[in-house]
Amino acid sequence: MSDEKKALTQERSELNALIGRGVSFEVEDVQVQSSPRFFGLFEKKSIVPVTRTFVIQEPTLGTLDRLSAEWVEMAIDEEELKGEDAMYQARLLAKKHALRCAKVIALAVLGSDYLVPKVGKGGGVGYDYDTERLEELTALFARRIKPSELYQLYTLIGAMCNFGDFLNSIRLMSADRTTSPIKIEENSEV
Repeated sequence: MSDEKKALTQERSELNALIGRGVSFEVEDVQVQSSPRFFGLFEKKSIVPVTRTFVIQEPTLGTLDRLSAEWVEMAIDEEELKGEDAMYQARLLAKKHALRCAKVIALAVLGSDYLVPKVGKGGGVGYDYDTERLEELTALFARRIKPSELYQLYTLIGAMCNFGDFLNSIRLMSADRTTSPIKIEENSEV
């Protein structure tokens, strides 16, 4: 096996291991802590720092669809960023997409937990979106994630999405695959 194939095989096995165990990251936050006073009749509330740990797993197809719906909305005109008002354009993009970036991280963290099962009509299983939890995580990440961390998280989310296997699956199922039947033209003048 050539060195290039060995390197690709090793990279592929490392990616599969990463995808299998997921990626965790921490976010510093604060929460309100209550402590009882005067025989429990009163409470003193104080704000204390807390470290919250989140894990990003390989997304389901539904989660991948929701993530892609957000990514598609992030259009960047590279020519405008090369112009004389590049900083102004960068600030406009920051205003337009900062919360969307936080939402993408929240969707990746929630994964399939964004859909909460419930008893549906006729006794079947239905699903509701956990928009409250999505908004809570989006607000947290908007408050606490820095641009340098955003870049690292987006790189990890991109790796966890496993687009290579997804695209290979589509290729396998497409009509232009090599094992598809070859149509033979009918000769109508026989």
